[in-house]
Amino acid sequence: MNKIVKISFCLILVTLLFPAANAMAQKSLDGEEVSPSSQEKKPKKSVGKSLDDSGAASKVSSGGKNLDDVGKTVSSDVRPEIKTKTENLIRIGPAAPEKVSPIPHRNNSKDRKDKPTNPPKEIVEVEKDPGPEYPEVVNIAGGTFAMGSTDGQENESPIHEVSLSAFEISKYEITNHQFRIFVKATNYKTSAEEEGSEQTWKSYAINGRGKYPVVYITYKDAMAYCNWLSGVTKQNYRLPTEAEWEYAARGGTNQTYPWGNQLEVSKANYAYDDSRKAYAEPILDFLKPVGSYEPNKFGLYDVVGNVAEWCFDGYKADFYKESPTKDPICIVESSAKVVRGSGWMSTENYCGITFRKNQPGAYKSSSLGFRVVRVLN
Repeated sequence: MNKIVKISFCLILVTLLFPAANAMAQKSLDGEEVSPSSQEKKPKKSVGKSLDDSGAASKVSSGGKNLDDVGKTVSSDVRPEIKTKTENLIRIGPAAPEKVSPIPHRNNSKDRKDKPTNPPKEIVEVEKDPGPEYPEVVNIAGGTFAMGSTDGQENESPIHEVSLSAFEISKYEITNHQFRIFVKATNYKTSAEEEGSEQTWKSYAINGRGKYPVVYITYKDAMAYCNWLSGVTKQNYRLPTEAEWEYAARGGTNQTYPWGNQLEVSKANYAYDDSRKAYAEPILDFLKPVGSYEPNKFGLYDVVGNVAEWCFDGYKADFYKESPTKDPICIVESSAKVVRGSGWMSTENYCGITFRKNQPGAYKSSSLGFRVVRVLN
C-alpha cells in the first residue's frame, strides 16, 4: 500500500512539474544557452528586455544606471552601446581643427624671412671687399711721344709730336662702388635717371659687382663725378685729355697694343667672335671686374677692352693737323666728345690704342665708362 502511494505521488509530481520544465526551456531562449530547436521560434523585439533577462549583463557602467532603464524605449534597429563607442573613438583621435595653429599669411614678411615679398628697388652692395672708395692713381712722368698712326683711320693721322707735363691717372676705370659713394653723398641723378630711362647705371651695379666699371654714364655724369672728387679730396680732378690718355695707354711703347702688335684674347676683354654683336644681351655675361688682365708698363689696367672711356676734349676729325705741341686740348663748340679705348663689344679693328671715335655728350652705353686724371700743377 505504501508503495502504491509513493508511485502515485511521483506521477502526480511529474505531471505538475512538466509545464514548469517547458517554461524553463522557453526562458533559456532569452538567456545565454539557446537550444537548436529554439532558432525556429520568433525572436523577441525588445532588446532592452533581453538584456534584462540575462542575469550577468543586467548592469553596465553608464553613469551607474541599469541599461534596462535606458533600453526600454529603444527600438531593435538602434544599438546605443555602438554609438557610445564611436563617440569615444572621436575623442581620442587627432586634435580638433579649431585647436590647430593657423598657417601664417604668405605675404607677411615677418613670417617669411627667407624671401621678401617686395624686394627693395635699389640694390644694396653687399660685397665684403668692393675696392677702395676713391680711385687709385699712377704717376705719369712728363715726356714727349709720337701721337697718332698711319695704319688706322684717317682721323688718326698725321703722326705728330706731343709733349706732356706730369700727371696722375687712375689705374682702373671708375667702379660701381666708387660711383655709388658719389651718388649717396650728393643725391646725384644721372642723365638716364632724369630721363626716366628703364636702363641706368644701377642696372649693371647689382650685388657682387662693386668692382666692375660703372657704365651707362654720359659726359656730364663723368664730369660731375670729377667735380665732386675734387671737392672732397681738395685735389684737382678731371677727365684725361686725349693726348694724356694715349700717352698713358701706350705705356712707353710705340706698338699697336700695350703688349705688342698682335691682339690676344688672354690680354683683353673684347669681341673676339660673333657671339658679341653690338648691344648683345645680357651684357652682364661680358663685362668683367676692373683689373682682370695684366697692366701695361705704366701700371694701367684695361686700356684695351672691357669698356671705352670718355676724354675731356671736344672732337674734331682733323685736329691732329693743327694740334699744339705742348699739352694739347681740343676745344670746340660742338657737343661731340672724344671717346678712346675699346669695350667688350669692340671687334679687332677698333681695339688699337690710337683708335679715335666720338659720341655726343649725352651718349650712354653699356660698354662706355671713364677714368680720371689728377692734375699736378
